[in-house]
Amino acid sequence: MIGNGNQVKVLVIVSRGLPMEWVDEIRESVPQADITTTEDQINSIRASVPGVNAIINCPRHFFDAELLECAGTSLRWLHVGGAGCEEFIIPELLDSDITLTNGRIIQGPEVADHAMALLLALTRNLNFVLRGRVSTPMPRPIELRQKTAVVIGVGGVGMLIAERVRAFGARVIGVDPQYKPMLSFVNEILPPDLLIDALAQGDFVFMASPHTERSAKMMSDREFAAMKPTAYYISVSRGTTTDTDALTKALASQMMAGAGLDVTDPEPLPDDHPLRAMPNVIVTPHIAGPSDHNRSRSLELIKSNVRRFSMDQPLINVVDTRLGY
Repeated sequence: MIGNGNQVKVLVIVSRGLPMEWVDEIRESVPQADITTTEDQINSIRASVPGVNAIINCPRHFFDAELLECAGTSLRWLHVGGAGCEEFIIPELLDSDITLTNGRIIQGPEVADHAMALLLALTRNLNFVLRGRVSTPMPRPIELRQKTAVVIGVGGVGMLIAERVRAFGARVIGVDPQYKPMLSFVNEILPPDLLIDALAQGDFVFMASPHTERSAKMMSDREFAAMKPTAYYISVSRGTTTDTDALTKALASQMMAGAGLDVTDPEPLPDDHPLRAMPNVIVTPHIAGPSDHNRSRSLELIKSNVRRFSMDQPLINVVDTRLGY
């Protein structure tokens, strides 16, 4: 049971990502909930959490066992706005009855668009043009049509990447630990233990897996060695899924054609990192998430879940804390 049948107490942490006008909309949408607010500051949050049943927009940099202890046993639901939630899955949360939700599905369209932008910039040599190297020898632009794309992690983001790259005429191989239904835009789904087989076929490899113990540095020396020397690597999920040293070595050794990275490990990537100097690499500063529609989707998700929580109904976007996503 999530709610208790009575008026639930919901604490909303107000920040730039969740402004006060959103709180007014949530209150208007779910008048049966007792909604209070606090500032995005650790002392204010810890002073406000005792007795609440839910915390909305909990900042990852303030979340720890002490905060859970302050909240006490009344806390039943924790919502984080972003897709990544590994910092919240601490032993104290795992040992509790708290339901964790996140924004993984609502960020899918814009992250998938960004992944395609990185790929197209590389395959059309825009990386050379933007660096002012038009007069230097450039690779011949390549078509996406009749190529093979490998999408690692066929979830809320990966599925939309697959949809987009298939629309360009590519064959799509998904790699995912979970059974997926037959999708018109995915030709084949392989389990993670066949990742090497998938990589050997890929002209484009998209990393869309969340960070878990199993996915940490899942793309390393062996995996990059399995890729075609003409392949491109695009990473838009979590930087920790990629072994940065192995990627740097593979690119320096011309084991692949190029890479587009919106996430890195470390993050931000140091200004003097070798990847930044490579003409066949594009690095963007973790900006794939925002768009002109993602904020409205985020607000609608919160309003829907607050309503569901107040009525003791199942929540949307529940994280399986044992799996990490």
